[in-house]
Amino acid sequence: MGDRRERRSSGDESPPRDIVMFKREPDVHVEQSEALRNDDGHKIVCKSWRSEAYTEPRALVFLAHGFGEHCHGDAYHALAHDLAGVGCYVFTHDHGKSRVELGHGKSEGPRATIKSFDTYVDDILTHLQVLRTKFYGKPIYLIGHSMGGLLCVLTVLRKPQDFAGMVLLGPLLGIDKEEATLFKRTMAGLLGSLIPSFPLGKLALEKVCRDPAEVKRLAEDPLHYQGSVTAAWGAAALSALEKMQANVEAVELPFLIEHGSADKLCDPADSQQFFEKASSMDKTIKVINGAYHSLLTEPDGVKGEVRKDVVDWISARLPKK
Repeated sequence: MGDRRERRSSGDESPPRDIVMFKREPDVHVEQSEALRNDDGHKIVCKSWRSEAYTEPRALVFLAHGFGEHCHGDAYHALAHDLAGVGCYVFTHDHGKSRVELGHGKSEGPRATIKSFDTYVDDILTHLQVLRTKFYGKPIYLIGHSMGGLLCVLTVLRKPQDFAGMVLLGPLLGIDKEEATLFKRTMAGLLGSLIPSFPLGKLALEKVCRDPAEVKRLAEDPLHYQGSVTAAWGAAALSALEKMQANVEAVELPFLIEHGSADKLCDPADSQQFFEKASSMDKTIKVINGAYHSLLTEPDGVKGEVRKDVVDWISARLPKK
């Protein structure tokens, strides 16, 4: 599978990483709901996983998907299933929209225009509040892939005391100069407010994963956004990244970052920089040699390794049964 490089904070006093051997238990209940509505009244399609072996969850875990993705794919289901198996109540939603903003997956909204990433964060916090009321006092963890990683950090910066930890997988923590050229960044800034739907270019699916079958599946998935990155989304992303990067030192909660060394969409160097600047004492970064962007779908044993890493990391920090 290639070399794996892992680095922990030198001041880390966190508990040792448990070796969690888990299997696909038949008692995991999956539920899809359309009950959640955002502040603008639009439908946000939600999904949750829980194990019937636990009368009360040990923790709540929110999954934040990436740009153009949705929460109904096999990769997120596999991770959520494994987390539910160790007692976590796992929940997620297709990132929704407010008026003219971005809708993902089955959630309402025209595709790929957005004014501010605050819309995404607002929806996450609304969803979290519903579950906090239902399961009062349970620790809450965030897991984010790609754009979802940035959303997790922004959510933590908004409500730093609300979360026990976060896991970032191939996170968007900086600008990929190859994918987002200077011309595209300039055009995004100029056109974001004037012509929100102006196309800046499509995401290259062959850069997402090394598995040709997975790339083909993405290209044929009707819920996966196949259009261009718009000027409005690009401008909103740039603004969100600038805000996040200016406040990295305020991140103090435990976190795990895993990133592919060959990720051509989100630079692993940005994850390393985030790791070094964050004030957290309990922090770990792992770079997986040769892996592309979507770690949860990568071949050669990577996806299974990453799922196990995530479950192990969260399990080591959960309240005792």
